[in-house]
Amino acid sequence: MRVLGNAFNLVLTFFFYSLLLQYTIASPLSGSSVVARDLVKRYSGTPSGKVGSGGPDTSDYPNDDTIRSEYKTPNGPSVFFSQIGADSTPAYNFAQSKGGVIFRQAFSNKFTIENGRSTQWYQNFADRFSGVFAEKASGDVYIVSVWNYQVIDACRVWTRIEYPTLKENTAVTSIILVDYTNWANQKTIFVRDDDDSAPFNKRGSNNIEKRSDGYCFDWDGYGDDPADPDGDPNLDIGYYPGTCGVHITQYQKNEGPSAAAPSSGTSDYRFDITLKDDQGETIGSLAYADGPTGTAINVDSKLPYVFEVTAGSVDDDPVSFAYAGQTWTSKDGQCNFGAYDSGSRNGDCGFSC
Repeated sequence: MRVLGNAFNLVLTFFFYSLLLQYTIASPLSGSSVVARDLVKRYSGTPSGKVGSGGPDTSDYPNDDTIRSEYKTPNGPSVFFSQIGADSTPAYNFAQSKGGVIFRQAFSNKFTIENGRSTQWYQNFADRFSGVFAEKASGDVYIVSVWNYQVIDACRVWTRIEYPTLKENTAVTSIILVDYTNWANQKTIFVRDDDDSAPFNKRGSNNIEKRSDGYCFDWDGYGDDPADPDGDPNLDIGYYPGTCGVHITQYQKNEGPSAAAPSSGTSDYRFDITLKDDQGETIGSLAYADGPTGTAINVDSKLPYVFEVTAGSVDDDPVSFAYAGQTWTSKDGQCNFGAYDSGSRNGDCGFSC
């Protein structure tokens, strides 16, 4: 009988744990829900993808979990900034006056800079660490920005990621706008459960029409925050790297206007030269530059190296180009040049930048 009793107890025990397991699977405990939430993106908005060509196919920056692990909860308020030019110092100084932090102070030293990683994925990284900065904020937060226009570009991280995240973050009680030119000008633009009118309307596309991806930083520039003391100033290169382009107008000898005598040409070839970055923005140009045969024309631009253009001796000779160790001519496959017409010809080339 004792054996039968023990067997019966074992059956009951197995049945009990089977029911408990089924209930747990069907109705996860709240702790499990928290774990599940940690596995998904919590900030609002969609980070940019890769910007420009070249560089790795996938991001070489930390993932969101690593970003969160590097976050340091501040003792004071979180201070955001946007559209105040290339210098974030006013926002930093305001944060200091409040005992608060801007984004770069909320993470480990040098965590939010390029630090030798790809420029092409830095916008994506900035979007994501900014999103985490917003999702971790609490209490009253500040946005240091423009005052009179009450408008921020649609491409900015603030508009796309930070502001929507702060509004969804129930730990944030209010958002206070601070005039970056005069801290005395302050007004509350968002109160939890009372968001009737926020002044930040997305400005039209005219300000970002040259950026086909529609993404830009809260600071002006294409790399690290220029005011970040941990950043490498050489990384604020002022152009989108990848595949750049050069447009050429070549005037035949004795054709084309002259800077000294606009009604006449010269005995040398003359060139109009325009350099553009990977996003089609002009980054350097020359007009009516003299091109004596075999002598390179140096084109200064936002590129880190001098771009060179060299004319041949006769009309049938190709134009030669050189940039950062690359050399090619107008007859190579990366160029498309037309024939001379009314004293000039036009052409375009691509090159790695």
